[in-house]
Amino acid sequence: MRAYILASQDRISFAEELLEGIKNVHIISRIFDGEDFAEININIKRKIKYADIILAIIDEKSINNILFNTELQIALMESKNNRNKILLPIVLGDAEIPTSLESMLYIKCNPESKEDLEKVRLKIINVMCRRMYIAKKKTLNESKSRTSHMIILTLAIEMFAILFVTMFYRESHFNTEYWNQENMLELSLGLITVMLAIGTLFTSYLSVMRRRWQEDDIEEIESYSRRLKQAIVPKEIKQTEKNGIKKEESKKEIDALGRMMINLEDIKEFYTWSQKQAKASFVLAVVMCGLGFGFILASVIVVFRFGFKMSIIPSIGGVVTEVVAGTALVVYKNSLRQLNHYHQSLHEDERFLSSVNLLGKFSTVEAQDEMLREIIRSEIQMNLSGIKDNEIINTNKSKN
Repeated sequence: MRAYILASQDRISFAEELLEGIKNVHIISRIFDGEDFAEININIKRKIKYADIILAIIDEKSINNILFNTELQIALMESKNNRNKILLPIVLGDAEIPTSLESMLYIKCNPESKEDLEKVRLKIINVMCRRMYIAKKKTLNESKSRTSHMIILTLAIEMFAILFVTMFYRESHFNTEYWNQENMLELSLGLITVMLAIGTLFTSYLSVMRRRWQEDDIEEIESYSRRLKQAIVPKEIKQTEKNGIKKEESKKEIDALGRMMINLEDIKEFYTWSQKQAKASFVLAVVMCGLGFGFILASVIVVFRFGFKMSIIPSIGGVVTEVVAGTALVVYKNSLRQLNHYHQSLHEDERFLSSVNLLGKFSTVEAQDEMLREIIRSEIQMNLSGIKDNEIINTNKSKN
């Protein structure tokens, strides 16, 4: 989220301090050195238009500041034209409120009070969270609307195709016993219409499902990230951060845990992708097997009814479809192998973490250190043996 700071030069650092520590906030810089008034106006309009939230800091000097009042008028116009843009005025101390802001909601703050600063920071976070929720909800509604329009359009195309094929064959008077060029043209036109309708339906279904899969992936990864942070960050470290006590050991531990969480989130994303790939490969393989069998069956029927020459095209189509089905099954097999490797890694990590967790059962620190060394030694030996086994397997494959 992009935040534009609307304040006098001596209050910009105060606004940056308010926004410090708030996640996903990018402060848009405001530098006007060496610019004339016209260039400053253009620069202000561009940056305010680009911002999601405008943080206006009002103090005793703001009323008589020409540049501040110019920025404020531009911000008011932009917030009125775009309802998604938030103008958040913060009045410091006993400063006079501008007439244009009297009808708006504003926040009173004593800059000398730490309690007031913390309350203002919490209000800013709440406003930003609501803004992000509204934007996400709007995007979701637009996605649902596009999906509904696509479904309606697909159904209309399908109904038109069915009506066209029905009327086409009802009005046509060709006889299948006398197969000529005119009958072939009519049959080809009907088959092309049916195939286009099926292709449109299949494309629409894939588009809708792909959008649903992307939304599910984003929600699943965000939920996993929240649960992971709650589970892996110790309460003592959170309390240390909350009380403002910063020790070097705690900082190193937080950095290590942060790297671990990044790696685990990447693994989770890779697992989700492999899972979707396995499902898609299996569905594609089953569909292609069915289509290939249908083409081959149709070619057999055509042989007995119209002759061998007419059965060549569906036979080739059936063979090609079965080849695609076999390729999809190979991809499915490799995806399952990736998932099995992921589950095996999870079991190994669970065993290691369970062993470390049992260290607290020992009564003395010396016994805990000795057992921890044994656990690390056994873990290294298991990793080395796994590497050797993989090398042996790869060597045997290369020989074969």
